[in-house]
Amino acid sequence: MNNVDLAKEIVKLVGGKENIRSVIHCVTRLRFKLKDETVAETDKIKALKGVMTVVKSGGQYQVVIGDHVNSVYDEVVKVLGINPDEAAQDNGEPEHKGIFNKFVELISGIFMPVLGLMAASGILKGFLTAAVTMGLVDTTAGVYEVLYAASDAMFYFMPIILGFSAGKVFKTNQYLSAAIGAALVYPTLVDMYNNGASLTFLHIPVVLMNYTMSVIPVILAVYFMSKLEKILVKFIPKSLQLIFIPLLLLLIVVPVALIVIGPVSTYASQLLADGALALYSLSPMVTGFLLAGIWQVAVMFGLHWAFIPIFINNISVLGYDPINAMLYCTVFAQTGAVMAVMLKTRDKELRSLSVTATISGFLGITEPAIYGVNLPHKKPFIMACIGSAFGGAIAGLSSAKMFGGFASGGIFGIPMFINPDGLGWDFWGFLLSLVVAFVVALVLTLTFGFKDQAPVAPVIETEKKIVLDETIYSPLQGEVMELKDVKDEVFSGGIMGAGTAIIPEKGEIYAPFDGTVLSVFKTKHAIGLISKQGVEVLIHIGLDTVNLEGQFFDIQVTDTQEVKKGDLLGSFDLDAIKQAGYDITTPVIVTNSATLSSVSAWHVGEKVNQGQKILEAKA
Repeated sequence: MNNVDLAKEIVKLVGGKENIRSVIHCVTRLRFKLKDETVAETDKIKALKGVMTVVKSGGQYQVVIGDHVNSVYDEVVKVLGINPDEAAQDNGEPEHKGIFNKFVELISGIFMPVLGLMAASGILKGFLTAAVTMGLVDTTAGVYEVLYAASDAMFYFMPIILGFSAGKVFKTNQYLSAAIGAALVYPTLVDMYNNGASLTFLHIPVVLMNYTMSVIPVILAVYFMSKLEKILVKFIPKSLQLIFIPLLLLLIVVPVALIVIGPVSTYASQLLADGALALYSLSPMVTGFLLAGIWQVAVMFGLHWAFIPIFINNISVLGYDPINAMLYCTVFAQTGAVMAVMLKTRDKELRSLSVTATISGFLGITEPAIYGVNLPHKKPFIMACIGSAFGGAIAGLSSAKMFGGFASGGIFGIPMFINPDGLGWDFWGFLLSLVVAFVVALVLTLTFGFKDQAPVAPVIETEKKIVLDETIYSPLQGEVMELKDVKDEVFSGGIMGAGTAIIPEKGEIYAPFDGTVLSVFKTKHAIGLISKQGVEVLIHIGLDTVNLEGQFFDIQVTDTQEVKKGDLLGSFDLDAIKQAGYDITTPVIVTNSATLSSVSAWHVGEKVNQGQKILEAKA
């Protein structure tokens, strides 16, 4: 499915435009806010080719796509007929949420747009530190000065950037909120602080502080500004609001931020950093073991957003962060587990997916590994968590720390853990934590965590050109109906391919041509076959019958088995399936119809016996 069709299906299955409050995206996920999540057809969305899974967390309905999510997002915005800024605005009715969900939503909304910039800046700073440590460049060299400015600008002026982002979340003037952040890091005030000067405002002492790289002060200041703005709007005539509201906000918010909000929040930041350090210092090894062991579970539910301000705050206050250093190995553990699946599986499709997920994992993106491979197979994910725990313990034991930035994962973030004072056991222990997490997850998954259920794939030329017309005979006795009338959008919309459908009158299924069985689904509700001329057909007995988990089905053929037209493939209990509440309509789909010039249906609306012509495929 291409991105355009995928976007259309996702929008339709989440309840259409009228059910969407807003939509944004991160590195791998479309993040919807829906008016009513019960309307969304989650199972059908998960079944879409191109969708890894669906996660409901933090008030968001998250559709996990993978590393090409930005392309799908662009098409979703087009389907909605709005621009990206409008897509991100929540225009729905206020909803009641728990305090924690509100906090997670707030933090993710502020930090998500800048995470890419933060990671890029941190990686560049880490490589510069590595270059200096190895003697490749001198800190007085022009190339170092220029690149250091590029890497440090985001962190130095963080209040400005976060001010702009917070303005959007708090629905206030973003340029004005950025100006509030700029006032906090205004060079004259920073110089006064560095020189130990004093300052008063209307005889009120101003506690000078260095707000560069700070997080909490500007967020609280912008929140205060957003509330004050709503009050001013009520009292100032509309004709004067354009000038006087920004004027009054600057006159009031900047002094309040410097006199009250900044000092109080800075002390709070110090307490937060001290608290995180105190927990860490109780037993770094145990803390690393526990946090790293459960970290990917926290990421799955979106709980990791609550930690990101702590990471950045530690850097701002302490100059380093030990927490993220203990958690960094979790990416490599998931990568080790998915590589084990790649090495062990004989399923071509699973191996292909595992290769992609392994590459993405080394680059710091674990969603393809988690949602595409490890979590669906359960044990690889568990083995990765075990590997993470041991890696985190080693990072804690070695006092590993992240310096001067924000590491989002992957091999390119490793230099960020080099101490600017030089290489030491903390860095070598950090590297060891990555290796241990990777190797433990890899070995455990190879040994205990994955059992390949797929047989060796048959040697069948599924891509060969069809040289003759292919007649497909009815595998069932029953009434033929048009595919578009099937009550399942995946089939009726032609997503699986062209074909027809039969309402069976007898619970026996026969081979529709001479060929080979490609696959028998483990739930026995569907059979894939390929003819000797290369036409691939899927016979799907009933709708949603996968939920029966094989009950009422007796399939008598196996993968790679050759069959002749009219051979009995198996049977099913027609009455039992009906009584269980399932639609017994059976689609017969030519799954490679896109490679053919035409697929024609015969005897639509008529009753047919097994063996009568129902489809004709032409090259």
